[in-house]
Amino acid sequence: MILAAVHAYLFPVPCVGCGIEGQTLCVACSSTLAPSLSDEHIPGVGRVTSSLSYDGVARAALLAFKEQGRTALAHGLALPFARAVGAALQIHPGAVAVAVPSTRAARRRRGYEPVRLLASRAGIRLTPLFLPARPHAVQKGLGVADRARNIDGAFELVRPARGLRVLLLDDVVTSGATLSAAAGVLRASGAEVVGAAVLAATPRRDGRSSGMLSKSA
Repeated sequence: MILAAVHAYLFPVPCVGCGIEGQTLCVACSSTLAPSLSDEHIPGVGRVTSSLSYDGVARAALLAFKEQGRTALAHGLALPFARAVGAALQIHPGAVAVAVPSTRAARRRRGYEPVRLLASRAGIRLTPLFLPARPHAVQKGLGVADRARNIDGAFELVRPARGLRVLLLDDVVTSGATLSAAAGVLRASGAEVVGAAVLAATPRRDGRSSGMLSKSA
């Protein structure tokens, strides 16, 4: 902790939220990441619980965490992630938490898997079921139908999952195509997919999370 403070003093970095130098995430921007749980129903997946809206500081922090190698942000993102997963597991006691995998290429490029790192920081025990995802185009910028086609066939299990009750974990949900594809593979293997938990959900144009059913603090 002391070394981190000294490093931040000698080599100040801009806050990912407001750009002010000094901390990766300043106190003011960090306060905007307070968990605010939302539930939505996604066809092929079920109930999906999220903690944050994927916009503003949350979006900037996640992009920096995933695409700029700023892994220190995992500390600030772990709490809202843990809240979403914990809330979902309360509804489905006995379910095992399974991370949606990155591709091998993405893991090599980043040096880590974002969802696994978040789970580690949040103290969430993961059950490994998936092989690394097969190569596919980046989902960003694709329409709903194209997202589904793009991710088709990307997932494969490392071992049978028959009889398991599974809660899928991911960092962001947009159209739900990735979660739906992963859930389909699990169900084909005999698992029961009870739903999913994600850190953030993309807001609809009316400002709410897509397909949101309810919201609680």
